[in-house]
Amino acid sequence: MVSNKWGQSKIVWFYVFVLFLTVVGGFASYRYANPTFVVFSEEDSSTNWSLTSWHDSSSILTHTMSDSAISAEFKLSGKANWYNAGVAIVFDKNANKLVDLTDFNKVTVTLKCSLTNSLYFGLSAHDEKVTQENIPITYRSSGVFINCDTEWREVVVNLDSLEVAPWWLHKFGLKASDNKLYMDKIIRAYLETTYGSPRDVDSMVSISRISFSGQRYNVLVNFFAFASLIWIALAIWTIKFYSSAKQNISEVEQPLSYEQLTFNSVRERDRQAIIDYIAKNFSNPEIDNESVSKAVGVSRTKVNEILKSEYGSTFTNHINKLRVIEASRLLAEKSDAHITEIAYLVGFKNISYFNKLFKEEFGLTPKEVRGKGTQI
Repeated sequence: MVSNKWGQSKIVWFYVFVLFLTVVGGFASYRYANPTFVVFSEEDSSTNWSLTSWHDSSSILTHTMSDSAISAEFKLSGKANWYNAGVAIVFDKNANKLVDLTDFNKVTVTLKCSLTNSLYFGLSAHDEKVTQENIPITYRSSGVFINCDTEWREVVVNLDSLEVAPWWLHKFGLKASDNKLYMDKIIRAYLETTYGSPRDVDSMVSISRISFSGQRYNVLVNFFAFASLIWIALAIWTIKFYSSAKQNISEVEQPLSYEQLTFNSVRERDRQAIIDYIAKNFSNPEIDNESVSKAVGVSRTKVNEILKSEYGSTFTNHINKLRVIEASRLLAEKSDAHITEIAYLVGFKNISYFNKLFKEEFGLTPKEVRGKGTQI
């Protein structure tokens, strides 16, 4: 278990806290990266704008406003040759300032008409060189044609595509290339009739919502980059933390390991004593169960029991196996030594008995092994 001034439980809570900040930061970044500006809706009817309308002398238009919709009732004269009626939301009624829409790239208008209609939706901006107060023709304006049906529908307008009409630039002596709509100085949003609007018939247009929306991709990119760096740094810190903790534990436990006492049972001590004594004295021709029993201080029965349990053989078989294994080594290493000499050296008194046991163990006689010149 990791143990220092922090502790594992505190590390877990720290991770939870960082995760919480990441989620909150991600949500805030998403909201900031996707800004919205609702001009009018049933849920949010702002008072920082005013509603105005206009029409030519031969047409009729009246407008009303409720919490759920803006409505314009009109009857266009068949004699008119141009856009001759419309409504506009003017943004600076109470704020007394222009609206900055540079963070938005589209506007969604929810509307319906009593009769299928073709309308023109546009935005007007203030132009310091041209605009005169309350004279709409002097506003730098741009828009798009939209269709209006008898059922509620959402019309999405791409603000990036809006450009000021060439005739307006020409009228006020401006260059044709100066066709940008000043999105940081918007005065109003308006809806006008067009050539395709019904004539000499009572009509109505209703608007339930106008909302602007945008996307700041760089905000999300920057957030994910920053969050990634934080988590990578946290991961590296965690690895170093646990490595340091393990090292500290090792430094504490290592000296303690030398102080630990090893508990050996009596049987284990007897077993080790028997094995060690036989390993050192198996080449003694006089070694037998009795001599091992006396040297180790255990009974002959216990000597046999331990050898049977450890090696699965009797005392005599175990001694003989050790002797022939050692003889095989000496036959390979001592090529100048006589086979009889090696037999006596490992504890055998009878050469024939040595040869018999050797062949039973390895399948070859000592002489054959000596001919091969290798240790079995």
